[in-house]
Amino acid sequence: MDFSDIRTIIIGEAGEYGKRLVRYLEIHLSSAVRVYHFTTAEGMVSFKEEAEIYLLDERFFKELSEEKQKFLKQKKLILLTWREEQGSFCKYDNPQKLLDMLSDFTDYNSDLSDLAAELKDTPTKLTIMYSPVYDEYLEQIARSFMSSGDVYMGAEDLGYKGIDSEYEEGGDMGDLCYYIHLREENILDILQDMLIPKEEVQVLHSPDLYFYLRELTKEDYAWFFDKIKKESPYREVFWGAGNCFVANVDMLCFFDQIILIDSRKNPRQSIFCDRLERVLNINQEEPQIWQRIYREDILDGTAWKERAERTDFTPDGWKNIICQR
Repeated sequence: MDFSDIRTIIIGEAGEYGKRLVRYLEIHLSSAVRVYHFTTAEGMVSFKEEAEIYLLDERFFKELSEEKQKFLKQKKLILLTWREEQGSFCKYDNPQKLLDMLSDFTDYNSDLSDLAAELKDTPTKLTIMYSPVYDEYLEQIARSFMSSGDVYMGAEDLGYKGIDSEYEEGGDMGDLCYYIHLREENILDILQDMLIPKEEVQVLHSPDLYFYLRELTKEDYAWFFDKIKKESPYREVFWGAGNCFVANVDMLCFFDQIILIDSRKNPRQSIFCDRLERVLNINQEEPQIWQRIYREDILDGTAWKERAERTDFTPDGWKNIICQR
């Protein structure tokens, strides 16, 4: 296993389990990895050195201030719990599983570094996943189009209503809107700190309240999207949006690709997509950059056979994929 990207690990656990975990990691990790163990939240907070990995008992984490919790959520935080839960490590499990999680962290960082080097001189592609009605599975639909290292940014107008553990949430789009409006020059660094790794991609959740998106002007969005396209290290950024967002921007102007989310079960959604299609057809010059898909095809697993097929977004290409099903 490769742990080359890990220099420091901080363990926060008040019981005997924390001591045993320290001994286990010291035996199985390289001597170059420093492992610090704290039994009180106050002791950890007073420690000035930052770590690549934080292994914190669930109760220990809750004792930290809200500000410190938010900071740790932006790092690689693994909660130590007594139950199976995504993004955490169950204390009943074999600690070998924890080593696998740490190794995955190194592999993920290495993949991102390689991808950034490959894309250094290539503009980032910006794709909007647009649903005219609120869709709690919009992120899941978008992820069916994504490749390793891609970014999903939630801009749903009803706010984030995901089912993830509260401890896995980092900053959301509402926090980022504040910095976009200020035109912070290091906005891409701020974005990277807020992103949450999820199954080889990175995610920023929608804001809690829609008005964060409405407070940004068209000029704010233009500035931010230009930053992403010209300066970000990502291959592709997917913008998951609802109706409120579209009311404030020109999709054809800002995005390299537009994916409309339709539904066979919602007549109103289909009517809206019909009308939006007409507008896009009238205003768009060649080549066509928009595509209309049905959410049921994605969620039921019937639309895609291989990830390579996602690269063909022409009308004929999409028609062929659906016909094969």
